[in-house]
Amino acid sequence: MSDPICKIDDIVFLRFTVQDLESQKEYLHHFGMRSAFEENDTIYFKGTGPDPYCYIASKGDENKFVGTGYRVGSRKALESLAESFGVEIFTSSEPGGGEYVSITDPDGLVVEVYCGLNRSSIEASSVPRLNAGVEKTRDTNDLQRFGKASDEWVVEEGEWKYQLTSKVFRLGHIAIVTENPEESIAWYQNTLGFLISDNLLGPDGARLGAFMRADQGDKPVDHHIINITGAMDDRFAGTFGHGGFELTESVDDLMAGHYHMKTVDKYFHEWGVGRHLLGSQMYDYWRDPNGFTLEHWTDGDLLDASVAPENVPAKNFVLAQYGPLVPSTFGLSMPSDEVSRYRENNPSFTEILKDFE
Repeated sequence: MSDPICKIDDIVFLRFTVQDLESQKEYLHHFGMRSAFEENDTIYFKGTGPDPYCYIASKGDENKFVGTGYRVGSRKALESLAESFGVEIFTSSEPGGGEYVSITDPDGLVVEVYCGLNRSSIEASSVPRLNAGVEKTRDTNDLQRFGKASDEWVVEEGEWKYQLTSKVFRLGHIAIVTENPEESIAWYQNTLGFLISDNLLGPDGARLGAFMRADQGDKPVDHHIINITGAMDDRFAGTFGHGGFELTESVDDLMAGHYHMKTVDKYFHEWGVGRHLLGSQMYDYWRDPNGFTLEHWTDGDLLDASVAPENVPAKNFVLAQYGPLVPSTFGLSMPSDEVSRYRENNPSFTEILKDFE
C-alpha cells in the first residue's frame, strides 16, 4: 500500500446540529462533560483532558450528525490534504483556534483535520488503587471513598437519585455505519493513515467492517480510533453509530456514571455495563435526547504500529467478554421512542448468530 496522505495524531471532537440546545446541554452535564464555550447558538463541551472541546453542537433545523474532528502534528499534513482534495486551509474562528481543512468521506460525513489547536494541561486527578485477592495496592488504613460517598444519594421528588457523574476525559473513538465498508476502510487508510487492528468477518468470510487505529509508530495508541461497519439496514447507511468517550478515573468512574444516569431516569440506556473483547474496554452506552448514542469507556487496549491486523469472526464484535447481549438497535441512531418498536420487529445480532453456531 502506498503512503497515506497524512497520519492523524488523535481524534478530538464530534460535531452535531440539534433542534434543542438546552436539553442537549443538560444531557452532556449528566453524561460527565463540562461546558467549555457557548457562542452564536453553538455549544462546546470538554472533558478533563487537554483538548479545548470534545463535543460541539449547533442549533439547527434537524438533529443530525455532521462529522468528526481530528488533529495532526504539523502544518505540512494539512498542506498535503489540501493539495490532494483541492480544498483550502482555513484559520479556525472557533474557540479552539488553529488551522484546519474540511473534507468528506465516501458516505458524505465531514472530516475536519486541525493543526495548532489550543490544548491545555491535563487537570489533576487521582486514579483509585484497588486491592485484589493476590495483590493489595492501597495503603493500610486508606479507606476507599468516591465523591461524597453515601451523601451522593439524595431524595428528589420522593425518589433516590445518585448525584456523582462520570468524569469524561476525552473523545476516544467514533463508530460509523457505511454503505460500502470496503470503500470506507480504504479511504481512512489512504487519507488519514489509519491502521487496521481487526477485520470483522462474516460467516462466509466476507469483511463486514474493521476496527482501525492511528499510526503513531512506536507510540502506543488506542486499539481503535474508528469502527467501520456495513449497514445491515439500508436506512442507516452513512450514519453515526456511536461516540466513545474515555473516562478519567477508570472503573468506579464508569459505574458512578451508570448509576447517576440510571437514577436521573431521563435517558435511554442502550447497552452495558460490560467489557468488550475487541479493544477490551469496559463500556456503558446511553442515548442522548435525540437518539444519538454516546459511550462511557475505560481500561482499553493500547497498540503500536508493529501489531498486524487480526481477522476475527463477527461473533467477537457482537458478544462482549461479559455483559448483556447486544440489542438490535446498537449502532443505529434513532429517537429513543422508536427503539422498542425496532427491537420488536428486528432480530438482535445474537439471535442471528445462533444460526451459525
